[in-house]
Amino acid sequence: MTIQMAMIAVVGSRQSGKTTAVENLVQGLTKRDYRVATVKHIPEANFTIDTEGKDTWRHARAGASIVISVAPRELATIKKVETARYGLEEIIRECGEDVDIIVLEGFRKLVEQDSAVPKIVAVKAVDEVSEASSRYKPILTFVGPIPTEASRLEIPYVDVLKEPDRLVDLVDERFAALVRKRRELKEVLSIQIDGHVLPLKPFVQRIVRNSILSMVSTLKGAKIKGDENVFVTIKRVLKEK
Repeated sequence: MTIQMAMIAVVGSRQSGKTTAVENLVQGLTKRDYRVATVKHIPEANFTIDTEGKDTWRHARAGASIVISVAPRELATIKKVETARYGLEEIIRECGEDVDIIVLEGFRKLVEQDSAVPKIVAVKAVDEVSEASSRYKPILTFVGPIPTEASRLEIPYVDVLKEPDRLVDLVDERFAALVRKRRELKEVLSIQIDGHVLPLKPFVQRIVRNSILSMVSTLKGAKIKGDENVFVTIKRVLKEK
């Protein structure tokens, strides 16, 4: 059984307080023992997280499609890919399996009408409140420096600076049961073919996983305890004509 990933998006205009809301949310959720991943949308076409002239930049310029830098307290992976075609499924996959909640900052066009992704909408002007109310579905709460107009709606408003715990409470209440269920029914086997994750029933997962672990355990140097998760990735190789 595949359990939906807990995911929330923080959207809004520039300088409306999106990053402040994300920062508050991450701090509060991690204090409550949630494992949180964040994904930030950067619209600038030529932006790179790398620094020109650094060794990693030189690796990528030389043609490496994946560059990994390993420091004493940080591991960073830079993938040179065209993300314009990425959907939410591809973005979620990059976060890995070992997270409870994914917090998206931005990605307005991807999430605005996605009912599976609640939105925290940051607003800084009166007209943004009414516009967001018709644009985004569903809205969990408004945040930002304009409580007067937002307070007239049925949707709650949270002043992140004055009541940071209230925002965390709303997200906690929304996702606590889902996260608990994911932890209890966490998949022990995942099979991915050309980027598509196959839906597997628990019985099939157990059979295939046990078969793979049994075969691997016969290999020299393999130490299998029996509680391992198994991830199988299959990619088609295109032959040159």
